[in-house]
Amino acid sequence: GINDLYQSQAEVLRAWFERREDRDIVIKLHTGGGKTLVGLLIAQSTLNEKREPALYLTPTVQLMNQVLAKAQEYGLAAVPYAKGGQPLADEFINARAVMVATYSALFNGISKFGVEGSSDAPIMPGAVLLDDAHAAFSVIRDQFTLAIAAKTSRELFEELATMFRGAFQQIERIGTFDDVVSGAERAVLEVPYWAWLEKKDTVREILKSHAEDYRYVWPFLRDRLHLCHALVSHSSFTITPLVPPVDAVPSFAHALRRIYMSATIADDSSIIRTFDAEGSAVERPIMSKSLAGVSERMILVPELMPFRFDVTEYVKKVATSIAAKKGVVILVPSAAAAQGWQDVAKVPASSIEVDTAIGALQDGTSHGPVALANRYDGIDLQGDACRLLILSGLPKGTSDYELFRASALLGGRSIDSALAQRIEQGIGRGARGAVTTVL
Repeated sequence: GINDLYQSQAEVLRAWFERREDRDIVIKLHTGGGKTLVGLLIAQSTLNEKREPALYLTPTVQLMNQVLAKAQEYGLAAVPYAKGGQPLADEFINARAVMVATYSALFNGISKFGVEGSSDAPIMPGAVLLDDAHAAFSVIRDQFTLAIAAKTSRELFEELATMFRGAFQQIERIGTFDDVVSGAERAVLEVPYWAWLEKKDTVREILKSHAEDYRYVWPFLRDRLHLCHALVSHSSFTITPLVPPVDAVPSFAHALRRIYMSATIADDSSIIRTFDAEGSAVERPIMSKSLAGVSERMILVPELMPFRFDVTEYVKKVATSIAAKKGVVILVPSAAAAQGWQDVAKVPASSIEVDTAIGALQDGTSHGPVALANRYDGIDLQGDACRLLILSGLPKGTSDYELFRASALLGGRSIDSALAQRIEQGIGRGARGAVTTVL
């Protein structure tokens, strides 16, 4: 059950209740401040008051399972989203329990909750709660992005890419284009907008015959190609909308309440661009001035210290030593970067292996070290599960869109802010709660 609340949780819940009829509300609580309980209580309040379904969304399955475990711990009714052909749980439909699901479960072209133009009546929730909203920006874009992989669909990739070779010749970038398509160059190129608009109908005709392969995305894009732009890289031909068309998912677009929860959001306007939220919600976020639940952290940056020895080698020795008794986690930006730690750490490759490694840290059966690639969000490693947290390398984007955006806006304020946010979120994987101390 629920024995007590942090002052920050109580303040946020009180403020939300006073504004609960606002359609969009942004809630900011520091890492370890108890967003999960706040979100579950808001969902339960909506069930009690509106007698309408409540949906709690998370970026990953691992975080979804954490929320379900917390709901059970608190004695709150919650059911998981079931994959495959299984229908949505009756407890959710009849507003007897909140459903916990991933963003991808709701935002896809064949969503069980209903999509624009479907013959089935969509589910209309009383509330949709978006946990770790800052992490959802890239997740949501991925759900509305169609990427033709060069490795698995080479013929289709080349057909679409070479269709625009003439456009790159006109802008005098034909050499770079050829090198990118051949794999000799790792850049991400944007198809000139005028060329895309001229040939979008031809692209539509080509992709119609492959609609089943891209059934989770194609229903969103087939009538919106004029609102998209295209990117070419050595690995894929990507079609992504200028802004995600979330209005194509009625369960979200018409939900009575939409609550965006996050510890940090570097650019609040991203909530408006990504979710079509009301501007007033961004202007008036609900926050608490209380520091209840904030952990103690010591942050060291060896590269800025005048050491005369190999810093990486020394850090590896420290990690190995501490892992004998306490949890050690290493966050790296990519799978390739993780390989640099395999001599002292476990490097889980698949999502299942990651979940297993995290579970072992949480229950104390292993102290690591564990090197996790691009896992700056959605992992709860409180207490002895993580006493030493190493951030090796700067976080970076993984999709072609993120890489292109980072390149185009290099040195800009928005990219620097997003980078700072990712670092802060990474620190928050171990620094959670007032009783936690992490190095």
